[in-house]
Amino acid sequence: MKSVCFAPFLFAVLLGSAGAAPAPKYSPAGGAAAVPLAQDNSYFRDAANPAYDFWALASYYAPQRNGYSCSAASVAMALNALLGARRQRGDAEENITEENLLAKAAGPWKALVSEAGSGGRHGLTLKQLADAAREALAAYGAAGASVSAVSVSTPSAAALESFRAALAGNERDPRDIMLLHFTQDTLTGAPGGPFPHISPVGAYDAKQRRVLIFDVDRQWYEPYWASDAQVLKAMAAATPAFGRGGYALLKAGK
Repeated sequence: MKSVCFAPFLFAVLLGSAGAAPAPKYSPAGGAAAVPLAQDNSYFRDAANPAYDFWALASYYAPQRNGYSCSAASVAMALNALLGARRQRGDAEENITEENLLAKAAGPWKALVSEAGSGGRHGLTLKQLADAAREALAAYGAAGASVSAVSVSTPSAAALESFRAALAGNERDPRDIMLLHFTQDTLTGAPGGPFPHISPVGAYDAKQRRVLIFDVDRQWYEPYWASDAQVLKAMAAATPAFGRGGYALLKAGK
């Protein structure tokens, strides 16, 4: 139905009024409807598309452990993809999980994604996401790795062109992973939002101008395509607790 990454369940919204038909999953939002990967996987059947990030992330696609830990699930997926997907690993090496990732966290990250929260808050801002990703990369010894963050203040034509260029660069480069900080309902059409959320980009289809979201809210969603313009709107949407979103780019060292 929707992510509760940064918000409590709204049972009245989920259940609807008595006798009312439930809203369809992936309802059109702002005129654009998301499309589940199971309904359209043509991009990955074209040999011209190596889709480095998709194949690296798919092996480590995991759900967020609770209603607030989408950042931890997303960063764990990204680190597994960047640090382990394309090398021979030792038999004693574990995959990076939310649990062991957060065990290494020295800042407020662990508390903010717990059920209890911290100071009445849950979840991360875009800046906190970038800081947490840097901390995680350092904790796992990723020498030369870097994290950059881009905030989206308005879904302007210039911002869209910049975002498309970033997506295209990310799709070409097997050494980086993009994480989105966005309002999930802007893409899925779930009622009762806004629902701030974090998930990795699985692929970018530049010809059809659509983004594959590896949504870590596995209770309700699978990977889905959304138009790049709609994703930009989802990042630019403001929420009271987190302001506007954007994206973080995690890049492995050479």
